[in-house]
Amino acid sequence: MSSFFNQVYRIVEQIPEGNVATYGQIARMIEQPHNARVVGWAMRQAPKGLPSHRVVMKTGETAPESLIFHGGKTQKELLKAEGVPFLGNGRINLKSCVWNY
Repeated sequence: MSSFFNQVYRIVEQIPEGNVATYGQIARMIEQPHNARVVGWAMRQAPKGLPSHRVVMKTGETAPESLIFHGGKTQKELLKAEGVPFLGNGRINLKSCVWNY
């Protein structure tokens, strides 16, 4: 596993329940601001137990409903269970739950 991926995983494991972080936010935190897509690749290969469902797009969109996370649930289902607020358009209300590290 790459050093980049390990750095991403160390950050993601710190995101508190009920909060989310964006791919770009994580990339900036590891001083790789132009590598938000690579953060996404890291999430696809994330080890079991990592709260990868807490990483979302900068627009507040979640992964497609066809993508299943742990326990056979979608990202939206997992986040709603943690109390993450959603807007009427189905996107996350980032103003109220983005992680301030």
